[in-house]
Amino acid sequence: MKLLWRFLFGGIGRVVPFGAVRHLARPLAWCFYHAGLRREATLTNLRLAFPQLTEANRQRLARRSFHSTLTTLLELLPLRHLPESKLRRILKVENLELLTPDGASNGALLLSAHLGNWELLAFGTAAMAGTPFNIIVKQQNDAGETNRTRTARGNRVIPYERGALEAARLLNNGGVVALLADQSATPNDHPTTMFGIPTWTFSTPARLALRFRPKVIIGFAVRQPDGSYLARLRELHHSDLPNTPEGAIQLTQRYVDLLEEAIRQHPEQWMWQHRKWKHTPGVVY
Repeated sequence: MKLLWRFLFGGIGRVVPFGAVRHLARPLAWCFYHAGLRREATLTNLRLAFPQLTEANRQRLARRSFHSTLTTLLELLPLRHLPESKLRRILKVENLELLTPDGASNGALLLSAHLGNWELLAFGTAAMAGTPFNIIVKQQNDAGETNRTRTARGNRVIPYERGALEAARLLNNGGVVALLADQSATPNDHPTTMFGIPTWTFSTPARLALRFRPKVIIGFAVRQPDGSYLARLRELHHSDLPNTPEGAIQLTQRYVDLLEEAIRQHPEQWMWQHRKWKHTPGVVY
């Protein structure tokens, strides 16, 4: 398996143009969808989030989501081989200055989600800002080549298991910590509401933000019709919130509100395949 990944990243990744990948993803997405891999979980999520849609429209949206997710995963292959000039054509970042230290905060906490191309967001934004990101990730099997791409321009990967401890140290020293906070959390985390559904959301980002007071920045690299990406960074203000459990829950809900807003604008680009509401009573996958 390791040899296969090395071949894909080192061989195909050098040959296949970045812009061609989304076309390769289309037949693969068709196969995944019709093979039933995560199809029912995807449709269950869409029924919960969009009860007003017809089943035919939800199925259409599910197929588009599979295509988007497969595109993002395949775009990892050529990513590390892109020259900076090409990278800047593919990804446009608005409000990049938010990542510049201002002396008034302890580093920056960049929150994103599995929407658009999250890998390109971290890879490209860090390169353009000239600031390495410390990316907290859940380690997957055979993640070696993926992590080589993630770190090819100076970023660092931190295993999720020690993410909170490392993030605290980095923020205290003015570093930039990046993570995706949209996957299913447990009842030990924060109760929030998303699409009108009771939703458990990871508590670590809000607790770090209120303890160390970094800038909190929200950003999503949204795919454009021509295959390029646009990332609009925005600051999530939290100076009005106390460093208390209640304050942390409020901040987490603010993140969830912005996430839901982005998903409603681009529903086909979110990874609906994840069992987001598996800890919500009454939801069965």
